[in-house]
Amino acid sequence: MKEQEDVKKAIIEKYNREAREKDTEQWLEQGRDPRVPEGKAAHYFIDRKVREALNLCTADLPSCREALEIGCSFGHMTSLLAEHFERLTAVDISPESVAIAEKRMRRYGIANVRFVADDAEVLSSIPDEAFDAVFSFSTVRFCPDPAAALASMRAKLRPGGVAIVDFPNRHSPWHLFVKSILGIRKHINDRLYTAREAEQLFRDAGFEVERVKLFLFTTRRLPASLLPFFKVADFILERVPPFPRLAGIIMVKGRKA
Repeated sequence: MKEQEDVKKAIIEKYNREAREKDTEQWLEQGRDPRVPEGKAAHYFIDRKVREALNLCTADLPSCREALEIGCSFGHMTSLLAEHFERLTAVDISPESVAIAEKRMRRYGIANVRFVADDAEVLSSIPDEAFDAVFSFSTVRFCPDPAAALASMRAKLRPGGVAIVDFPNRHSPWHLFVKSILGIRKHINDRLYTAREAEQLFRDAGFEVERVKLFLFTTRRLPASLLPFFKVADFILERVPPFPRLAGIIMVKGRKA
């Protein structure tokens, strides 16, 4: 238990520190829109994640009014999700990340998002059975107790609600060896998954798994000059067996019965 709490403290400190570095007028003005200012590859990467998540629940969206985002960080996905729901609650374990995400959303007129600092494994400040959909990107992978995180998400959903969560694919060359070759440091407590493991995590939390999808060979760190080539590679490799098994992202859709 103490080890898990130490991991959480380290994650909070990391993102609080990064948030303080970004918390400037220059950062808020950069890009002149609600999106977190990043390179073209990062925006493509984020767009793909959000689009695939929304595509997985296309039939559910007309009846989804209240959505919950777990692990919003500085708001990378928040503004994109907010376009599709009447109300979005965005949660992150780092209070300072939540604060600058809220500043950016307010600066650019996004008023249907409520920001909350909370632990994904507990979500004690979030009411139970209050949401139609839950989204979580690049968050469960860092949780010391991923089963608790999935159970918390399920508790916040109304009966029939859906959860969409992504995981890093253990079989992806990017995660297996390319990051190490490039000297990219491993994140705090990062964990890789197979599609079967991710699906089982959902089932163990009490979800009915409706869809598992693997996609994306493009990294957010890609130089902009290579992005057109990798977009073509994504289009082809995601569709030609056995290459999808090597894609970087596993996305799972589960439903609360």
